[in-house]
Amino acid sequence: MTPNRIFMFAASIAMSLGACAREEAATPAQNVEQAVAVPAAKASARSAEERINAGGKLYAAHCAACHQSNGQGLAGAFPPLAESDYLASGGPEVAINVVLNGLTGPITVNGKEFNSVMPNLSYLSDSDVADIVTFVFNSWGNPGGEINAAEVAAARGGEMATGR
Repeated sequence: MTPNRIFMFAASIAMSLGACAREEAATPAQNVEQAVAVPAAKASARSAEERINAGGKLYAAHCAACHQSNGQGLAGAFPPLAESDYLASGGPEVAINVVLNGLTGPITVNGKEFNSVMPNLSYLSDSDVADIVTFVFNSWGNPGGEINAAEVAAARGGEMATGR
């Protein structure tokens, strides 16, 4: 084989492998579309207890690093979700908005000021967000309630929340 043919052979293999790698990797937009496509019948067929349990697992994976497994947050950095007057006064709509769109700027929770940035978790499906918010609202002395995927779907596409 001539050096030119070896080069062409190696280049074609490299291009083929690169094309395969690009085909396998999903873009963030594809990940969001796949995550949001959750059968409504499956999500609504679960009991409140099942949704709270699922929300607890999702909370542990996506929220506990900052807000802690007990919902107490990290003093001076991340606000508590446990017995949160911010959640109680804002209701599920505020919680859904913050999860989907993130939060920036100062907020006061249980009499203490926090000024951090929470990134959006919009990559989660509507059902997952509903389960997390349902879990939080039914844990740690919060007011309770059940949030469904349709409420989350209606809230998608908002702007980043700012502190109040």
